[in-house]
Amino acid sequence: MTSEPHASSVNSGVESASAQEALRETSCAETPVSPFITPRPRGSLRRTPLGMRRNCNAGFKSPVQSPSSSSSGRGSEYSLQKEVSELQGKEAALDQEIAQLESEGFSMAELEEHITLLHEYNELKDVGQMLLGRLAVLRGVTTKELYAEFGMNLED
Repeated sequence: MTSEPHASSVNSGVESASAQEALRETSCAETPVSPFITPRPRGSLRRTPLGMRRNCNAGFKSPVQSPSSSSSGRGSEYSLQKEVSELQGKEAALDQEIAQLESEGFSMAELEEHITLLHEYNELKDVGQMLLGRLAVLRGVTTKELYAEFGMNLED
């Protein structure tokens, strides 16, 4: 019986050059791997999941698709012009609505103040919800029971 130290305690995540080369040869091929038998050099760590191993030198394929250059230039140009004109129509309608609200006595400063107050209200409400949740955990009850205890409406 030999007293050979365990590979992970000796390597500490650093593999020898020959082990790295052997691992590179086995992991870069597109071959199915059995989930029970894992061919790898002794002492190397697994860095890829079990299953199909992909080519390590393959190029990166982005999930974001770029517009293809093969599409007809006139069709895409027409659709862009149509989209721009629709957006310009929406902008004109919104400008008209803003002008109508200002003529009725509303101001942008008042709107911004309301938005700021709503943000502050929502932040305070979130803090209250967290406190109720923690109190419910400490007491071993549901949040719904705490709402009833404090006379609060569940829709609040």
